[in-house]
Amino acid sequence: MKHIHAVGRVPFNRVHISLKWLLLGAVVGVAAFFIVNLSMERIESPHFSAQLSAARLMASCIAELSAFRESLGIEIDPSVDPNLTGLIGPEFTELTTTLGNLQAKRTSTNPDFAALLVKYFKELDLKRGDPVAIGASGSFPSLLLATLCACEVLELEPLVIYSIGASEHGATHPEFTFVTMQERLVEVGLLKDSLIAVSLGGNYDTASGMFFPKARELMTEIALSSGKTFIYEEPLQASIEKRLELYLEKSAGLPSVFVNIGGASTNFGNSHLALSLDNGVLTSFSSIPKGDERGLIFEFAELGVPVIHLLNIRDLAMENGIPIDPVPLPEPGTSGVYFVDSYSLPLTLTFLFLMILCVVAGRVIKK
Repeated sequence: MKHIHAVGRVPFNRVHISLKWLLLGAVVGVAAFFIVNLSMERIESPHFSAQLSAARLMASCIAELSAFRESLGIEIDPSVDPNLTGLIGPEFTELTTTLGNLQAKRTSTNPDFAALLVKYFKELDLKRGDPVAIGASGSFPSLLLATLCACEVLELEPLVIYSIGASEHGATHPEFTFVTMQERLVEVGLLKDSLIAVSLGGNYDTASGMFFPKARELMTEIALSSGKTFIYEEPLQASIEKRLELYLEKSAGLPSVFVNIGGASTNFGNSHLALSLDNGVLTSFSSIPKGDERGLIFEFAELGVPVIHLLNIRDLAMENGIPIDPVPLPEPGTSGVYFVDSYSLPLTLTFLFLMILCVVAGRVIKK
């Protein structure tokens, strides 16, 4: 029997880390976490001045609208709108299309959202005169106001298409829709007229399946009285195409960004993918639906236009340091949205060096 001998076998080295040095490195890491966080400083955002101006402008607009609403004899219920903004509508009227979250509606009246929109526009590096396409239902008139105030301060060109239908506690009072709100703010010189078209909103953007039998008739009257282009197209895809045509015409090309406010069917389309979109600035999409099922969000994504998606108010607020449902509203310039966190770089590098040193010192080479 022949024996096979291993030829050319080379011993190999194994690297072990001494347990005591490994534990020491872990202790250094935990200490680093706490000490570096203690060294954190909140510094003003690079866009603090513009953010503050936008928030103050929105606060002025809210004060004007609140007084104007009362002058029209439309009562503000302090149990529903404790900050007396005038931007919270009744729960259930001819304009109500769906359920709504009252806490989210009240949170959205904070002028800090105008500061947030400045932050988003600056992230996209928008410049003076850039066209901003805005699609909004009546569900969050305060967010539409915040967007317009940010545009005003940054000297952008907003192009608004507004759907009258609103979820509960949105712009649901027939005599106080955003059409009326903007007319007043333009009249007193706080904002420019940016409304380019109005539609009914609701299911399929045609006020289908409303709760009151004469709701569509009333909504049509409001739309026609605005004096703006009235969009009423069937099927839904025709309404989407009409909007896209208007935005491109008014932008003289592509807009710089599309801002979606609320859940208008023309902006979402019929695709389930719209329900899984993140809030905030969207510059890339994992998937874009094809055919008639996609709304304006995806139409603009296909054209390479970034999207700002404003829908989940609680998450938007929490992610950006804006308080939830505060009473009273905070003074502009005090919330987290105006600041960025700064950590000590020398301290961070020192602890990183110590952790690496522990690993190197603890290496034990065995054959």
